[in-house]
Amino acid sequence: MEIINLKTMALDEISEETVVALGTFDGCHMAHKSVITAAVLAARREKKRSVAYTFKSLPKTHGEIFTLEEKIKAIKAQGVDYIALEDFESVRNLSPEEFFDSVLKGALKASSASCGYNYRFGKGATGTPDTLNELFSKNGGGSVRICEKIEVDGLSVSSTRIRELIKAGEVEKLFSLGTVYSVYSPVEYGKQLATKMGLPTINQRIPNGKIVPKNGVYITECEIGEDVYPGVTNVGVRPTTDENGEINIETHIVGYNGMLYGSYIRVNFYKFLRDERKFSSNEELFSEIERNKQAAISYFK
Repeated sequence: MEIINLKTMALDEISEETVVALGTFDGCHMAHKSVITAAVLAARREKKRSVAYTFKSLPKTHGEIFTLEEKIKAIKAQGVDYIALEDFESVRNLSPEEFFDSVLKGALKASSASCGYNYRFGKGATGTPDTLNELFSKNGGGSVRICEKIEVDGLSVSSTRIRELIKAGEVEKLFSLGTVYSVYSPVEYGKQLATKMGLPTINQRIPNGKIVPKNGVYITECEIGEDVYPGVTNVGVRPTTDENGEINIETHIVGYNGMLYGSYIRVNFYKFLRDERKFSSNEELFSEIERNKQAAISYFK
């Protein structure tokens, strides 16, 4: 387990009693934030430290909403003192009692905790919030703040739902769930065909393990240093210019003409515009990009 002091961003150890928020926190949506906030507020009332306990990575079959760096940044923004990053394999075979003794009471010095209504822990996911309450009661007291289900449009807010929306291209709905899909990666060299047509674009790869949205064109927002620009982003294989391309993202940044090769740029996805399709010529493609560009400008107005 790695414990990071979120004030110094350095590895640390915990020597005083804490209140621990438990969860995967992938996407850090509003239900996750409710769990973290419950721990932060309780720690402040009790003059203790707050800890978010989570995993470094999820099973590869899931597809992560956040990279590890994005997860840390989102959790830090909730005012937590520490984040504890665990390797799932190191605890997957611990019984609920062993997990409580070695992790919560041992490494994290937990005097109480918060979790979601459907939180599970221990070998075979046999531990529940009620199990946690019983273990605290048997070991000197301490309560578990169980956060209730949060629903939006009649459906529960969950990482599973968010993954489904991303895969369907329905990124605009993520905002009502308290999160956003974004890609943060370096700008790579492309064929520069768009630049020659007066519509320069940047090319980026989606980080390994991160969930890939539905192929198509999106209205996006591009963060370049402290500045933010509207953008039009294509997710896919660029069927007009590449025969057998791999999935990447290509973005035209509205109102920016500087060189960005090698720079890390964050692209936030706001709205799906259209499916990816093959055009009869580069000229037809760039005419469509121009129309999409105008749609992005109108959207942000």
